[in-house]
Amino acid sequence: MNAKLIIYCKEKIQNYESLKQLCLLMNIEIILLNEQMTQNKVKDILNKKIKKTKKNNLEPAVVVFSNIAALQMDQILSKLKNNSTLCLKAVVTATNYNWTFEKLVLHLLEEYQKNK
Repeated sequence: MNAKLIIYCKEKIQNYESLKQLCLLMNIEIILLNEQMTQNKVKDILNKKIKKTKKNNLEPAVVVFSNIAALQMDQILSKLKNNSTLCLKAVVTATNYNWTFEKLVLHLLEEYQKNK
């Protein structure tokens, strides 16, 4: 399986260019999403079967890891740790693989609010 990183709202990620270069060096594919793609299922996004859907502006930046080794994930997370705006992170699991991206983000927001 290929290592992939799904990124929503890249403009809210301050080190995006540096992150992009790091992923290039580590052979990790970046899939960029915008507000017209949030109704797609995570599995369809990973398989590049992305359809434009109704516009749904989700607030935070989101980074979703798929098949990324722990050491690589640590390097990516270190690039994201000083982001001044909220950037939610998740790993693709057997459960969220079939969720829409929007459902995943709403779940992450709920967890974030609980742990604030």
